[in-house]
Amino acid sequence: MRKKRTTAPTAMTDIAFLLLLFFLILAISTHILPIPLNPATSDSSIATEETKHILMVGLDGSLFYEGNPILLSNLPHAEEFSLLADKETPFKILQPVIQALKEKGVTTLHCVVEQSR
Repeated sequence: MRKKRTTAPTAMTDIAFLLLLFFLILAISTHILPIPLNPATSDSSIATEETKHILMVGLDGSLFYEGNPILLSNLPHAEEFSLLADKETPFKILQPVIQALKEKGVTTLHCVVEQSR
């Protein structure tokens, strides 16, 4: 004789689906930078629209576009870029990047900072 089930057989699939959904949302919301950065902070409460074409500059001058390593010569053409760099990055490393973006026809360069808490 078989025992009668007390729960519906679809309960396990529902739980598996909810766990999968939870981990997908967690993975999407967790954004890890490819290099360790300590961005500058600002007391300003003015936030601009969503940043596009994010270019990260490391302390050693390494460049990352949208999270992937890239060379200045391989950057796509765009009129706007957002620049994210460590607050300790010397200007002598940032200046060639800014100059190359200017030569590529970039008209607007946003400097991304974190809001002070």
